[in-house]
Amino acid sequence: MSTLDEVRRLPSRARKRLRRVRRSGRTGVLLIAEISEPVRSFTDRAGVVSIRENGLEICFRDRFVKAPEFVELAPGLHDLEFMVSRPWANRISWFRRAVELRAGDVLVALCDPVQPHTFYRKSPSADSWFVGILSPVEDVSDSFKTRPRPLPTVVP
Repeated sequence: MSTLDEVRRLPSRARKRLRRVRRSGRTGVLLIAEISEPVRSFTDRAGVVSIRENGLEICFRDRFVKAPEFVELAPGLHDLEFMVSRPWANRISWFRRAVELRAGDVLVALCDPVQPHTFYRKSPSADSWFVGILSPVEDVSDSFKTRPRPLPTVVP
């Protein structure tokens, strides 16, 4: 994970949540789902983004609950399933990954599911995930500050 670049890509609510979690030194999973589906629209493609460990759902996000969610896990080896399910369409996309977390590590899972009714940007054609581990020794504190853009250089 290219730490600074990837942390800068996170939505502002997720960066704030990540900063609080890292400051407290907790170990676990931060799930961020970029769902822009309006609550009142009905579509069979509306997905539920979830993470499971050993078949049990430990966290989920859907179009009704969009805020980033942190779930504390014990340090050690975890067998995690990352899943996007669409119950009305009988479709599931998922993958499995074994992850070893040390004390203070935060697994950041960012999902951008397919969303059919987005007007402001093109929806991806397949569910896309970014999964990476931030360890406590990495300093990402300056990535949370907004920096002014540099002035364009003019070549004579």
